Amino acid sequence: MNTAPQPDPKDRPARLTVGVVGAGRVGPALAASLQRAGHRPVAVSGVSEASRRRAAALLPDVPLRTPAEVLQHAELVLLTVPDDALPGLVTGLAETGAVRPGQLLVHTSGRYGARVLDPALRAGALPLALHPAMTFTGTPVDVQRLAGCSFGVTAPEELRLAAEALVIEMGGEPEWIAEDRRPLYHAALALGSNHLITLVAQSMELLRTAGVTAPDRMLGPLLGASLDNALRSGDAALTGPVARGDAGTVAAHIEELRAHAPQAVAGYLAMARATADRALDHGLLKAELAEDLLGVLADGATTATGRTGAGGRTGAPGPDGATGPDGVTGPDRAPGPDGAPGTEGTDGPEGTDDPEGTDEGTDGGAR
Repeated sequence: MNTAPQPDPKDRPARLTVGVVGAGRVGPALAASLQRAGHRPVAVSGVSEASRRRAAALLPDVPLRTPAEVLQHAELVLLTVPDDALPGLVTGLAETGAVRPGQLLVHTSGRYGARVLDPALRAGALPLALHPAMTFTGTPVDVQRLAGCSFGVTAPEELRLAAEALVIEMGGEPEWIAEDRRPLYHAALALGSNHLITLVAQSMELLRTAGVTAPDRMLGPLLGASLDNALRSGDAALTGPVARGDAGTVAAHIEELRAHAPQAVAGYLAMARATADRALDHGLLKAELAEDLLGVLADGATTATGRTGAGGRTGAPGPDGATGPDGVTGPDRAPGPDGAPGTEGTDGPEGTDDPEGTDEGTDGGAR
């Protein structure tokens, strides 16, 4: 975490005028953080009523302007719009002459590096990609959460120090990401953050169905410990019936999910297969138990009621009929629910947080 003391803005003159194009959940928070570091927000653009409210709450007295006017007034411009809108916005601003030579142009998309800003670069702008690996709420708490938050930084080499300095001024920790690795970086954050929300929400729904009155209270300590263990120990932290090779318990889970929450079966099977693969790779799941477990998962993906008893299918081949050295299907051979291999997903801007035009969150970092 960046623990360097931050100078009081009152003790020094403002250095850069700051503008925001896209008053979603991310832009106003970053501008407010830069303001605390001594910079001066001067303009913000927002279309929806929610965007205007956010701008008023986080950047009081900063006037609302059109995107072109924001660039006209600001030396440092934050482009905090949805990933899919970013290329067209940059091209339009460059083609209309809104971009000024020497202007710092910063986007916060996780998916893109600095190359998406090439049209502005040709117009003389200085391109920076600064993606906060954080989920945003659109409230003042976001500014506090930036302290110690990692930022994925991509920029031309000559601007690397400037990019990293801006992140540090916002209280963040710069992490350099190569241009060609941005999509993979973003997919990793989506997998860990965006999909976590889905898993937790599904778990709470199932607990309510099971009669638990306060699923959040039940899950809080468990999930907190699991996250802490995973960050400290990685795959060594795996526990539960899949890692143990308890095929009977997994078969019972699938049966109950089909009866009470059929929409959750595909996700359960995908995560169980991924968990089994990792447990096998790291020697946590014994090969002699993995065969029955993978058989249960294969049956769960192809039949409505399952063909296995509590003990699974002893001696049956792996899901695709191919076997590894011990007669167990290799970790990369388990098919997806429709028979296609692989279960990892990627996300949009990964969820960025509702840059402009929508009120849903992105995960900044999760963005």
